[in-house]
Amino acid sequence: MQKILVRTDDFQLAYRIMHMLRSRNIDVEQVSPKQPLPSKDSIWIGTVNEIASKSSEGRAIAADLSSIEMAIEAAIFALKGSARTHRFTLGVDTGPRPGLAWFTDGVLIDTKQTESVKECIDTIDLLVENHEFQHLLIRMGKGSPSHRNRLVNAMLERGHVVELVDERKTSRGLNRNQHGVSAIRIATLSGERISEVVEMEPTDGELREIQRKSRIKSQGRITISSELAKKVALGELTLAEAIDQLI
Repeated sequence: MQKILVRTDDFQLAYRIMHMLRSRNIDVEQVSPKQPLPSKDSIWIGTVNEIASKSSEGRAIAADLSSIEMAIEAAIFALKGSARTHRFTLGVDTGPRPGLAWFTDGVLIDTKQTESVKECIDTIDLLVENHEFQHLLIRMGKGSPSHRNRLVNAMLERGHVVELVDERKTSRGLNRNQHGVSAIRIATLSGERISEVVEMEPTDGELREIQRKSRIKSQGRITISSELAKKVALGELTLAEAIDQLI
């Protein structure tokens, strides 16, 4: 019979997971992350960084000390081998280049780094269209307000369930460019349910950052106006389109 593998170098995490699974009479074994899995369908639990680096190996489930119970439930569900996905969860690390991670019943399927908010929305639409599930949950980091709010509003307009996760909980020990890894952690943490479309009002700091990027992209020739920067922030124009208006 298949067992759950605890495959992590985090000894405190491993001890707690092993103890909790054994208390529920679940067959469990601890193995090294360097050790090959017994089969391509092996169910294993590791840290966010460990499963991000080995997401193609077996059926990986992310855990940290604040989300052990959730990881254990996901592992037990995977062990039972349900024929149909109950919950399809997407984690989104919001920002100008959003990171995505998606899970079926707690098992990490894949991650992706998108290059724009629009690409992120299009990717989510494609994932939702091509997966069969009973429930969909989209969890987003709070990130930069304008990028986050565009994503939130787009998902609410499609009728999806959206939660906002405290971004500070997702970045401990992570490289700031590891958007996919942060998206994994976001997907595993519960957040605040958002039910209504949020008002789009870019901050002065966001507008200045867009203006700074316009100088870089135009090689110092142009700084777009705050009015154009606001249109970029709201997704009405791309940065390239805003620059083209002044050339």
